[in-house]
Amino acid sequence: MNKDKNNKPKIFIISGKNSAYKTVFKEELGKYDFKIFDSFNQAYYSVYASPPQLIIITMNAFSEKDYEEHKREIKMINDMQLDNMLSNIPVLFILPAGFDFNVIEDEKHFLKDYIKEPLNSYELNYKVESIIYTSKSALDANPLTKLPGNSSIMESVKNKLNKNIDFSFAYIDIDNFKSYNDKYGFLRGDEVIMMTSRLIATTVYDISKTRCRDIEKYVFMGHIGGDDFVIISHPCDIMDISNSVICNFDKIVLSFYDNADKQRRYIEVYDRQRKMQKFPVMSLSIVVIEDVTKKISHYGQISEITSGLKSIAKEKTGSSVIVDRRRKD
Repeated sequence: MNKDKNNKPKIFIISGKNSAYKTVFKEELGKYDFKIFDSFNQAYYSVYASPPQLIIITMNAFSEKDYEEHKREIKMINDMQLDNMLSNIPVLFILPAGFDFNVIEDEKHFLKDYIKEPLNSYELNYKVESIIYTSKSALDANPLTKLPGNSSIMESVKNKLNKNIDFSFAYIDIDNFKSYNDKYGFLRGDEVIMMTSRLIATTVYDISKTRCRDIEKYVFMGHIGGDDFVIISHPCDIMDISNSVICNFDKIVLSFYDNADKQRRYIEVYDRQRKMQKFPVMSLSIVVIEDVTKKISHYGQISEITSGLKSIAKEKTGSSVIVDRRRKD
């Protein structure tokens, strides 16, 4: 039972002692791990000790307070949203129908998401679900490419396995990226990462849309980190996507090199022993698992398969696609 509770998104609710909404929150938000506080001051230290995924504040709770206390609590909420440790926690306000926005004119970062009274249970549920989902995705996203990260990748795979959706999986790695970074610097390395992410996204969506695939059901792109990416697609599309990504990457990548390196098609970089080494132009290694649902039963097996095949792909010269040929035990 406790385990289930820990898996639920945590919500802190600030509502006045006499608020009629307490009953509504208990009835409508029962699927979440929520806690109700009578004031933000009461919730303040709990927010730091155990940050929630969402804070809901009923502004009518402030109407019971004197003006100075009202302003102190508004400042505390605003300060929390400017705190680097807590700024990613979304806050949903429930405002009186005639709420005076002049009250918060000096608090520039204060009020972003809100619902106006009268409170509608459907609107409340919709807002809470959408804010938590958006916040979770934003926190998990890679800061450079904005593509979903590890948690979202795992969740997408697990959902498809649980729903028995046929899909294919591709793991993409940029070969010789580290040596490029060492010679040209992180800024130019970031440009390569951005180019690759845009190329992957464009290719996946173009092929999926042309073939009228259900994007929400089949299509997913993720950025594990560094120069590693993931594609999930309709089983019939993954090879065409992979080959198209490689073809276009190989055409574009030389433009990221200086003329001398471009003509030689390699760069020279010192290794850790201070010996000069030659590294070929960047290429892509792609490991493909076709018909994932027919081969594996949990996410960990994907990691095992891709790790083994990635080393084989990297032994090849230039870009390559390695396809898993094993069958489900």
